[in-house]
Amino acid sequence: MSIVKNIFSHTHALRLLVVRELASRYKGTMLGVFWLILQPLMMVIVYSFVFSVIMKVRIPGMDNSYHFALFLMTAMMPFFAFQDAVLAASNSLFANSSLLHKSTLPPLLIPTVPILTTVVTEVIALVIIVMATFFLLNQVSFYLLLLPILILIRLCLSFAIGYMVATLSVFIQDLRQALGLLLTMLMFLTPILYPISMIPIEFIPANNLNPLFHLLDAYRAVILRGEFPDIGLVYVAGFAVMLLFLGVWFFQKTIERAKEFV
Repeated sequence: MSIVKNIFSHTHALRLLVVRELASRYKGTMLGVFWLILQPLMMVIVYSFVFSVIMKVRIPGMDNSYHFALFLMTAMMPFFAFQDAVLAASNSLFANSSLLHKSTLPPLLIPTVPILTTVVTEVIALVIIVMATFFLLNQVSFYLLLLPILILIRLCLSFAIGYMVATLSVFIQDLRQALGLLLTMLMFLTPILYPISMIPIEFIPANNLNPLFHLLDAYRAVILRGEFPDIGLVYVAGFAVMLLFLGVWFFQKTIERAKEFV
């Protein structure tokens, strides 16, 4: 709790750092922060055209030709936010070494900033997907009110793993290179690009242990299916909170040692 209070006492600095982080990504570009809207919008348009118009991919039991593109994007966007958060956190101490050594801000804020910026990009992407679902499938549900809870759970998982890899990548230089590969493998092992019905039955128990499966399926439940998420979301929420405590504890235990190598 003392760590949480310490972070909240620096909310103004945290807000400024998040704004600076977002601005630095698009500094020098003609469209600037408009890319935050343009990128997910173009992805929805391109995926809808390729998978629904050209390839005509359909999910069994779902007649609308646009459903697969939205099925894909609804899970892919939160996963991309999780992936970006972990990768950015792994490089955060190296990218902000001067801030780490010379600033009086809590070191925990350094990986917190790039992780928080993924919320902005995820929310914008989800708004576009919800609008596309309404216009293409003529579907909207009051279960969309659960989206902030899902984003919060995704954020907890990102913080938990992000805090761990932030200091681990200092001690294990190869970790930053391996993370991209590991996250790509995780994307293919999680039912994002395909429905769970395609998984061989002998692998279903292993898939059910994957917290990202339950979380991403919850996104699909509230956006596409218009229903309450499966009970597995409760397991994910509990797991995310416990892992977050572990991540914060690990970061606090290793940060002083990590400073010597950054």
